Formats: sequence, structure tokens, C-alpha cells
Amino acid sequence: MNTIPTSLQLLLTAFLAVPGLLFASPVKTVTIEHRDLVRETSQPAKVQAFYTADLGTKVTGYVDSVPVDIGDKVKKGQALAIIAAPELKEQRNALKAQALEFETGVQAAEAELQAVRSESERIQDLVKNGSVTSKAGDEATNRLTAAQAQVAAAKARLGTAAARLAEAEAVVGYTTIRAPFDGTVTFRSVDQGDLVYAAGSSQDSAQPLLRVAQVDKLRVVTQVPERDAVWLDIGDSVELEFDAFPGQIFTGSISRKAGALNSSTQRMQAEIDLDNRQGQLLPGLFGRAKISLEQRPGALVLPAGAVRFGQGPAHVYVVQGNKVKHQEVKIGLDHGVWVEILAGLTGEEQVVNGMIGRLADGATVTVK
Repeated sequence: MNTIPTSLQLLLTAFLAVPGLLFASPVKTVTIEHRDLVRETSQPAKVQAFYTADLGTKVTGYVDSVPVDIGDKVKKGQALAIIAAPELKEQRNALKAQALEFETGVQAAEAELQAVRSESERIQDLVKNGSVTSKAGDEATNRLTAAQAQVAAAKARLGTAAARLAEAEAVVGYTTIRAPFDGTVTFRSVDQGDLVYAAGSSQDSAQPLLRVAQVDKLRVVTQVPERDAVWLDIGDSVELEFDAFPGQIFTGSISRKAGALNSSTQRMQAEIDLDNRQGQLLPGLFGRAKISLEQRPGALVLPAGAVRFGQGPAHVYVVQGNKVKHQEVKIGLDHGVWVEILAGLTGEEQVVNGMIGRLADGATVTVK
């Protein structure tokens, strides 16, 4: 029996292994489709109070009373803690008495000025009639000028005293710690009788005495990675899920974004405002935010496996007869499974799906 030499068998095997030399490569093709595309990103999220204020004191003294506790609802301006500082009130009262004294001095100086002005006017009339000398008129004018100066000096003293009194009143006002806005007391570290120190002093512990948070309205904070941040817009719809409420969806929209990437994380902070008047959600909850970044209703798309990226412009393999042609395309939204085609195809082409990078331009193919 005749046999094929081993060397010839090896050469034939190698020859047959090269696509397109003896046989056309079999390929599957697809045509461009219309689909509704949505680009989404799902990122970790955390609930925060809309406003949080750490409250301390600007005066040193003993706590007289703390009429609130954690969990209490408070109104803006409500007294949360009162500090006893009698020496400050004594200083304020002394300055108030001084201001009253100076106010009396102003009234007396003004009364004197009125009398001097009337007398000066009478003497000036006499000077005009020739009943008295002009020297008498000059002396009356000088007395009027002096009286006016006395009034100005009295008012200046009163102004200085009033300013010092206002400052003292402000300091006394600091002895009452008030709620900066409507909210809930979430932290308290002070009790009646505690000695507290003015914030910023060497003995200040830097720990807030009270903390008030606005929880009727919350902000959910998430960090969007660089690849998705470029698509993020104010108003993008968001679905929120929290570990504490499995299966429950909370809806909202992007209320604000940082507008720049964090240089350390290459992520951009975004926030979603949520109405929480029912008190269902708590600051500190963790969950996930699924953000609809971009929507393309009726977009022209191809499967992602039909588009080649990374080596020059994006392109596809178009079957023309029994040959393939590398066709450059302009892409839009990349869904991951589907890729939007903005330009480069009419929609009638047969495009090879898969085999990206394995077919040379002009290669012979057969469509399966």
C-alpha cells in the first residue's frame, strides 16, 4: 500500500491550519438593530443627615440645665443648654447702668443746647437791631458752638457705652446654647453641674456638648467612578436599596455633584436628597445607588462582540459577497452587551459577530 511521506503529511497539516488558504472561514453575521439603551452604574451609598451641627459654648461656666436629651425633636432657636455665668451678667448690668447714665447725659446736653440756641437767636436779633454790640453776638455764637460740642461728646460716650453693652449682651447670649435649625438631638455629652470651657481655650476637650441633625430631609452620598462620572448629570434618576430594607426600592434623582474627581480616588461625589418626614430612614445606613446615567431610546446597535476597539478607530467586519471589509464606525453609548452605532453603517450591512481580530481585510468567508 502506498503511503504519504511523513514530511508531506506535516506540511499538509500546517497548510490546512491557515484560515482562508484552502477554505473560506465560516462566520456568523448580524444586522444593526433598534434597541432602547440605558447606561447605568451601581455604587455603594451612605445616608447622611441633611444638616448636622456640633454645638459648643463660647463661655466658661457651670451647666445650669440641659432641657433636652438625645432623640428629642427641637425647633430653631430652642434652648438646649443653659450655662451659669453670673460674672458675665454682672458686667452686662454694670454696662447697662453706665449706658443709661450716658443717655441721661445726652438728654441734659441737648436740653442745654436748646436753651443756648434760643438765647443765641435772641441776642443775634438784638445785634441786628443795634441793641447790643457785635461782641455780644460773637460770645453767644461761641456758647452755642460749645454747647453743640458738649452734645457731640455726650453722644460719643453713649455710643461707646452702647457698643460695649451690645458686646456684653452677646457674650451673655452665649450662655444659652440654641438649636441652629429644626432637627433632632443625636448626641449629648453634658449634664447639669458640669464645668464647660469656652471653645478654643486650652482646656476645651474639642468634643461637642450637643449635636443636632436635620433628619426630616436626608442626603444620600455616593462616589461615581471616572468612567461613569463623565455621563452624570443633575436630575439623573436613581434607585436606592439599603441593607436594612431588603427588597425595598427608594427612588430619587441626583440633586448635586462635585463637578470634579477626587484626586485620591478618581471618583466624583454625588448626592441624592430624600424626603424622610416619616422617619423611616436613619443617618448612617448603607446601601447601593443605581443611577441611570444615559438613555438612548430606539438606538442603532450591534452586539459588543461585533465591534473591535483598542487598535485605532473602532471598526466592524462587513461581509461583501464572500469577502470581508474592515469598516470604521463611530460609536456612542457602550452598554456592555450592546454598542450604539452613530455613523459608518447604513443598517443594511451584514456584520460579522465574533472573530474580532482573526479576519484580515479582504479575507474570504462563508456565512453560516
